[in-house]
Amino acid sequence: MTRLLILVALVWAALMPPLFTHGACTAEYEQASALVTRPENRPRLATPDAAVAFLQAQQLDVHKLTEADCEHGGKPRWLQQCPSGTIVWTEAPVRNRVCSIYRDDKTVLRLRYDLRDRLVGVVSEMAPFKYLPLPWGGSIDWAK
Repeated sequence: MTRLLILVALVWAALMPPLFTHGACTAEYEQASALVTRPENRPRLATPDAAVAFLQAQQLDVHKLTEADCEHGGKPRWLQQCPSGTIVWTEAPVRNRVCSIYRDDKTVLRLRYDLRDRLVGVVSEMAPFKYLPLPWGGSIDWAK
């Protein structure tokens, strides 16, 4: 019986940290996402080369994929088909240890440009936070 209680206590302790992040995980996602979504950053992202320079200045490892690179075997796994134009992407690391363990360890930022190097699409992704629905209504956010 004691072993069962210890096991339950260990499982409960492993599940508790995300309940006390107080929005830290979402704040980290929003901070990384703001790099590519803030209106004042749009001029810095106007062309693929400008975006690479801007994101590298933020100490991020940046990748640039042109249509020609993609057609010659450089297509990443997450890309279904080669684009017309250029894609610039990076993965911003999540610094909060609880968030990186229980939610996601990175925020993916992708910028898509047309054939004339004009920004046509922005994507920022992080694994969504989970929540525990309560039987009497409402929910508890987990790793938000």
